[in-house]
Amino acid sequence: MLDKKITDFIKDKIKSIDEELYVAQHSLWENPETAWKEFHAHKVMTSFMEKQPGWSVIKSACGMETAFIAEFTHNATDSTPVISYNAEYDALPGIGHACGHNLISVCSLTAAVATATAMIEFDIPGTVKLFGTPAEEYGGGKIKFIDAGAYEGCDVSLIGHGSYGQTHASARTTAIKNFNVEFFGREAHAAASPWEGINALDAMNIMYASVAALRQQLMPSDIVQCCVNQGGTVPNIITGYTSAAFAVRAPTLGRMNELFDKISNCVKAGALATGCKFKISILDTYANHISNQVLAARFRDNMIRVFGEKMLSIDEDYRTGITGASTDQGNVSWVVPSLHPMFNVDNPYGAGPHTKDFAKAAGTREAHDSAVLTGMGLSVVGVELLLNPDLLAEVKAKFDDDINKAKGELTSSVNSIKSFADLEVTE
Repeated sequence: MLDKKITDFIKDKIKSIDEELYVAQHSLWENPETAWKEFHAHKVMTSFMEKQPGWSVIKSACGMETAFIAEFTHNATDSTPVISYNAEYDALPGIGHACGHNLISVCSLTAAVATATAMIEFDIPGTVKLFGTPAEEYGGGKIKFIDAGAYEGCDVSLIGHGSYGQTHASARTTAIKNFNVEFFGREAHAAASPWEGINALDAMNIMYASVAALRQQLMPSDIVQCCVNQGGTVPNIITGYTSAAFAVRAPTLGRMNELFDKISNCVKAGALATGCKFKISILDTYANHISNQVLAARFRDNMIRVFGEKMLSIDEDYRTGITGASTDQGNVSWVVPSLHPMFNVDNPYGAGPHTKDFAKAAGTREAHDSAVLTGMGLSVVGVELLLNPDLLAEVKAKFDDDINKAKGELTSSVNSIKSFADLEVTE
């Protein structure tokens, strides 16, 4: 538990720069950019951090043009903690910041700056890192950070996310695999000589019907999403090529892998029945988010004690904090202890994320205030970890236990696509 003079300092500091935070955040909201194209957001975020005393900023980090890493150290040694915060800033095609990533950005800006300034004011040694992570909605910038080793040495990773409804100390998200399916047949005249063709549209229909039949045997928490992108050209040509985009989600990586195998069998069924070849192209895989409940408990207690918020009990929070949505923060949670609280975005339009109405709500002053409040809550947790090695040890012990359990749940089944190698198209 932090001394009141530290928490009061954090409140006063953020109040003094709140208008600057709002201007930065609202600039992102007014200029939404989709995955890997967040050039304006990158400029706004890095410019803001470059103005903060003691921070160094690496632009276009880890080979990603719109990523960055900002770092602050104060009397750090090899043994002092490294607290990291993640910022997201990509928008959704056509509907702008309908997932509120402008709010995630200001939440993390708040947390990073508050933590660093408290370190200076109270002579607290350690390191703070702010990761600017592009393409959360599609592509997974955090995965590229992981692959580059950027999170190595970080003791925790903290991020807040806006939602509509009850504020949660932690959120657990589903695992997801995005992939494309293609069928390759042979064109022929659909009236004069259809027997000479191999119908890729038939393969697509059989696959789709197989997935529909499979749904009866799926678990309530299994999610299968499909969009047919190419179904043919004109009716008097036997369709020689079709394609579809898929997403499969489940509460754990293991179950998601099982689900992917089942959908793969539906793909093979379409190919085998028609004589088409097929190709499955994996686009990205997001792991389920493992919420560190030691961190969640500290965040909850601080939001109540320091900021006067009403929060669910930690057990009720964990039970109800599951969502069918997915995030690449899930991948981060498998390599470093992670916390992902959900803060309420009051929406008079009555709609949740990924809607135009939520995008409107994400641009309000009330939504900004909620994000900043959560950022201050995350900063208090960060400072606690810098000052309390026993708490950090407890966080890491919980992380090790969670990861061992999660890895034990991973399915041992192996995708059997290669048993149909004669039908599969390979690169």
